[in-house]
Amino acid sequence: MAAGKVLNVAIVGGGPGCKAIMDMIFAERLSELPMRLIGVADIDPEAVGCAFARKRGIYTTRDYHNLYELEGLNLIIELTGNASLANEIYRTKPPDVRLMGNVSARLFWDLFQIEEERIAERKRAEQALRADGRFLQSVFDAIQDGVTVVDCEFNIVRVNSWIEKIFSVQGPLVGRKCYQAYQISDTPCPWCPSSRAIDTGEAHSEVVRLPPAKGSRWIELSAFPLRNTDGNVTGVIEHIKDISERKRAEEELEKRHRELEAINAVLLSMTREYDLDGMCRVLQDMIGELYPGFQTWIFLVSPERDRFFFPRPRRRKGQTTCYDRAKRRLESLELEKALLQRLSRGDIQPLCSGQERRPPEVIQRLAEGFPTWLTVPIEIEGETHGLFMLTATDVVGEPEADLFFVETLIRQISGVIRYQISKEVREEAFRSQLTGPDKFKGLVGRSKQMQDIYRLIQSVADSGGTVLITGESGTGKELAARAIHLAGKYKNTPFVVAHCSSFVPSLVHSEIFGHEKGAFTGAVSRKRGRLERAQGGILFLDEVADLPLETQVLLLRFLQDRSFERVGGERLVEVDVRVIAATNKDMEKEMKAGRLREDFYYRLNVLPIRMPPLRERVGDIPLLADHFLRTYCLLEGKQVEGFEKEAMRLMMDYDWPGNVRELQNTIARCVVLASTDRIGPDVLPGKLRTQLRYPEYSLAATEKHLIEKVLEECNGNKHEAARMLKISRGTLYSKMKKHGISG
Repeated sequence: MAAGKVLNVAIVGGGPGCKAIMDMIFAERLSELPMRLIGVADIDPEAVGCAFARKRGIYTTRDYHNLYELEGLNLIIELTGNASLANEIYRTKPPDVRLMGNVSARLFWDLFQIEEERIAERKRAEQALRADGRFLQSVFDAIQDGVTVVDCEFNIVRVNSWIEKIFSVQGPLVGRKCYQAYQISDTPCPWCPSSRAIDTGEAHSEVVRLPPAKGSRWIELSAFPLRNTDGNVTGVIEHIKDISERKRAEEELEKRHRELEAINAVLLSMTREYDLDGMCRVLQDMIGELYPGFQTWIFLVSPERDRFFFPRPRRRKGQTTCYDRAKRRLESLELEKALLQRLSRGDIQPLCSGQERRPPEVIQRLAEGFPTWLTVPIEIEGETHGLFMLTATDVVGEPEADLFFVETLIRQISGVIRYQISKEVREEAFRSQLTGPDKFKGLVGRSKQMQDIYRLIQSVADSGGTVLITGESGTGKELAARAIHLAGKYKNTPFVVAHCSSFVPSLVHSEIFGHEKGAFTGAVSRKRGRLERAQGGILFLDEVADLPLETQVLLLRFLQDRSFERVGGERLVEVDVRVIAATNKDMEKEMKAGRLREDFYYRLNVLPIRMPPLRERVGDIPLLADHFLRTYCLLEGKQVEGFEKEAMRLMMDYDWPGNVRELQNTIARCVVLASTDRIGPDVLPGKLRTQLRYPEYSLAATEKHLIEKVLEECNGNKHEAARMLKISRGTLYSKMKKHGISG
């Protein structure tokens, strides 16, 4: 029977045994026994047991079946000793009512004795518990974490000394609601593990922040349900563990993890940038996310270490870069020389505001007007290449805590910055060389053909008419188009290139004219085509003869009306765009073959320019070779002074089927392979060294050239040369003397 539940008993047989059992039940010394007599049945109403029961107000009856109707009946005790009656009662009683036979008096007596001993033992235990209460309280208080006992109404029942110490400013805690005492709130906390432990009967834990008066702290709050003897939850024990130090360590670790992710993201983004201006934007965006309110400054030293290098910015609308700020600061404070000397000596350490050590005077002056700042030198392999600086016009956080991260970041990107500085300085030097009568907006050549092209480009540069540039592959058609863009009124407008031969046939219309959302599978949003992106400027259609006929029709309509429709669209789009087209194909043959519309060709061929092949301007080869030599020496960081006479002769004799592009690639290869200060025949491609070109068509000249060539291949071995020429050695000597060949 569950603790605290009363056993309702009825007796069949009202004789002396019944009276004895009632005496035991009603005995004062056994008053705590959870048993109650609710009925007696006997055929003799005057039997001693029945009479005693009536006096005590207990229900009596002559028919034992009536006992079955008594409310709450748990047990029937049969005292008649009649086996058949006992069997009948067992058969007819309610199924949830138990039955005891005529030996119950002895059994009850034993039961009463055991219960009396149990009650006595419990009282002794309670006395011992009270005697040990002081010890248990000392154990309770000795726990180095917080312990609180609360009931199901969140009333604090008991706390240990740890809790009393931490929350001493809150006043007495016992009797108050836990959320009022600990969280200073008028309502239970929605995340409260104690509430969930009371609701579910299971233990719960939560990491929370407690806001005591002396500053907040992180705790791990665990709630364990308390149950009574019936198994019902009557409250919870809250175990409170201070994890503030651990939480701060976790937050610091998380911060470092975020910083590492930021460094990786910056490195990945910077590798996708092709200039320092793009890199500065990556840095500025990252700093803006991690350190709101800070400005970025970058001072870069040139490779010669004689000046500061400030990269050329991309075209943009009024956006100030970190290089702009650095340049203006140096100029306004006249600190360029002082900072350059300091960086060249390499004695600037990572510094920030709030440190005890005094920064160098030049850093103090740079940081004037900024209460919060930090500086980190851009170093690699012991050499300083610049200074990275963050400033804020307000007091922001603790810069010393962020100095380690910024120093790590700059250390990771220093190599990329150093390489890019060297690259852009070389490119700047190269751009300064692209001046003079032999050069025009990127084109190089002094021949009459090129001078005519320069004049033609200049004359059409300001026109809005369509230009068609023809010529073999590698003759510089795109360079000519860009020269038109740079030479006139369009120089500050977009120059959009469409390589027509590279378009996927099914998407060529979308690439040029754009498309509307849903125009075809995969068109998830509206896309502007190259025509729209070139608004106000120039669209360059390279390899225009490769366009499908249906695209030629649409472009013809645009050239006539200056309007078009996006793929899948119904609205006309009007743009102001000048078209320059180029092709390496024979347009007459393409029209005859039906691959080029005649009306489209005539609409393109308003202002024709033909780029001559390199074999038609052989006199430009030395100039172009020297130009490419200086270009790739700058890019590769090598010192090559020029070409040997034989190497130049071989280049002049070669037909250059790939034109200027082939010459450019050849010189790039020679610069990489060169091991001396001049380019010799040995580093030229084999097809240039083995060519047989005869400047004269006389038999004597041909014979002389052949003998010289064979002797060169045989390294002067005359016996082997005679064998290859299929003549005697004497004949070879005779011919060598005849043609004045030494050796």
